[in-house]
Amino acid sequence: MTLILMILLPLFLIAFVISVKFIYSEEGKDERGREITNASYMHASPIFPIGWLLVEIYHKQFEPLSVDMYRDTIAIILFVTVIVQGITIFTLKRRA
Repeated sequence: MTLILMILLPLFLIAFVISVKFIYSEEGKDERGREITNASYMHASPIFPIGWLLVEIYHKQFEPLSVDMYRDTIAIILFVTVIVQGITIFTLKRRA
């Protein structure tokens, strides 16, 4: 689990910087920028609740997760959510 977090951490940081730079830039404040931001939220927002639901179902139905495993799994879901948002912003920004 730690290896997955170590792999996702640089991707998370890059995606986070892309998202924050775009949202607070002039490009992100115009009409097209708001559309890109909304599209990125639409793609990324279902990931966290669906992932959390799947973790809870696994925890209740199959095998109890330790606190460390639960924390790491939620961190992975959060990282993937931000990575998807950053990738969406990056790809939609490149399309003209």
